[in-house]
Amino acid sequence: MPNDSRNKEVLKLDVEALSMIAGYAHWIPGIRGLHKDYFARNLPGWQWNQIIPVLIRKEIIVYGENSGYRHLSQGLYIANDIESVSFWTKNDETEVAVFKKTSLESFEG
Repeated sequence: MPNDSRNKEVLKLDVEALSMIAGYAHWIPGIRGLHKDYFARNLPGWQWNQIIPVLIRKEIIVYGENSGYRHLSQGLYIANDIESVSFWTKNDETEVAVFKKTSLESFEG
């Protein structure tokens, strides 16, 4: 994840934080601008359109219930094996890295 002086700092969000942000994916908070207050307090320098819409476009978050996915909020789901997602900007575009849970298998021998 590049991070030079032209880019924002890397923002890493776990699934709990993504769930909180997804709670604003409803027309009432959208019209009232409630997400703006949340972002100003908790994610300064970042905007709604750099998080949830980017994850939807990249199919990291999907609409509707899917097998192997867990519910975030407002009908948005994320794969069970995703642990966190990092964001940064490069050339005015939001870049994303997904971190998945690792499973350690035990072998008896």
